[in-house]
Amino acid sequence: MRSRKYILSILLTFTIIIKCISFTQISTYASYVPVKYSSELYAELNASDKNITASASTSPPTLHARYAALIDGDNNRLLYGKEADVKAPNASTTKIMTLITALEICGDDYVATTSAYAAAMPDVQLNAVRGERFHIQDLYYSLMLKSHNDTAVIIAENTAYYYLCTLSDKDRNELLYDTAFINSYNSDSSFIKDISKEQSRILVRIFTDLMNKKALELGCTNTHFVTPNGLDATDEYGVHSTTAYELGVMMSYCIKNSHFLDITQTQSYTFHNLSNKEYSVTNANAFLSMYNNIISGKTGFTADAGYCYVCAYKDDEHTYIVTLLACGWPNNKTYKWTDSKVLLDYAKNSFTKQNIFNDRKTFNICVTDGKCKNINVSIDENYSAYIKDDDSVDIEYNIPESIKAPVKSGDVIGSVDIIINGENVKQYPLICSNDVNKRSCLDNISDFIQHLLSFLCISVIK
Repeated sequence: MRSRKYILSILLTFTIIIKCISFTQISTYASYVPVKYSSELYAELNASDKNITASASTSPPTLHARYAALIDGDNNRLLYGKEADVKAPNASTTKIMTLITALEICGDDYVATTSAYAAAMPDVQLNAVRGERFHIQDLYYSLMLKSHNDTAVIIAENTAYYYLCTLSDKDRNELLYDTAFINSYNSDSSFIKDISKEQSRILVRIFTDLMNKKALELGCTNTHFVTPNGLDATDEYGVHSTTAYELGVMMSYCIKNSHFLDITQTQSYTFHNLSNKEYSVTNANAFLSMYNNIISGKTGFTADAGYCYVCAYKDDEHTYIVTLLACGWPNNKTYKWTDSKVLLDYAKNSFTKQNIFNDRKTFNICVTDGKCKNINVSIDENYSAYIKDDDSVDIEYNIPESIKAPVKSGDVIGSVDIIINGENVKQYPLICSNDVNKRSCLDNISDFIQHLLSFLCISVIK
């Protein structure tokens, strides 16, 4: 009897030691409170997230423009489109990207110099002359209020030079363009008055490359800029063009820049060149005073593009972007104002802003072959969208029942997708915040010994 108790005490002690070792290994990698969700509960979650109140219905708008888009300025969702994904010339609406590119690259105190090439641009012009120098900040008002084509090229050439000054020698040498005509990178632009037409074009090309890069960063894959002023042009990559939708996306980005808004909202502006010659410009965007809560806009016209317009509307609850391309030709100059009003009235009468997803949810996922059997992933996001009465809204939880170890912190293991009218408008990834290592042979042996010792303990007790 005494030997039996002795064996039992040894077995119990050994079992406790193994348990402690195993617990230490597991707690090193993860510490979770299991919260299990069944597939039925996921269905309930989907149903509970559809508490959407419909707005009153109105008829789709009738427009003069061949291409048009109305988008949600907060998330770039297309609310209404008329051939909104068709590429078309966009004239001087291009200049919103000219401005935002320069604002994000060029120094505020930079002094710009006019080249012969810039001075030769067609109307509309500031009528700057070769060698004339300006504070670049002043030129932004000339660009956006009066849409001066020569100013756009002055800004492009000088911003390109300023950009080159910020690069290392190695980066400059890797450029596709021959910039050997630039002798110094000290931000002194005075040499630009003496460069040739071809050298000016190199600087402009560097700038439009920067514009195209920014467009791609915004997801605008059907946009191609050839000129900084929007004049009709073609290069080896295609026609200068964008789509109504992508122009709206670019405007949505631009209005998040306070300096951009300050410039485009200014009604009149007076400035001087460095020789003290005075210039005055007034804002050609009449829609700023024609419709309440317009916060920005840019007009445009060329023979190929027709009349074009992009504007932003913002009140306490709504942000809308309206874009119009090919909105009439001469004798139809007011069509763009009519169509803008029609689209904004349609937006305000048809859509209400709804909270679609605004909750914190935690999901438990089994981990196979891991040192921890379960992990929790959470989502705590808010998503709102403009909804009208015939919109279909769904939330899909794409969450696996189990995943296989190893799992690393930062791994995407699922998603929550918000779908409106069959289009995935927002996806929130579910990301693991802990490492879960794969079980080793030693872990399996440890489990086997634990089970064996437990069995022997029970046997001894009996």
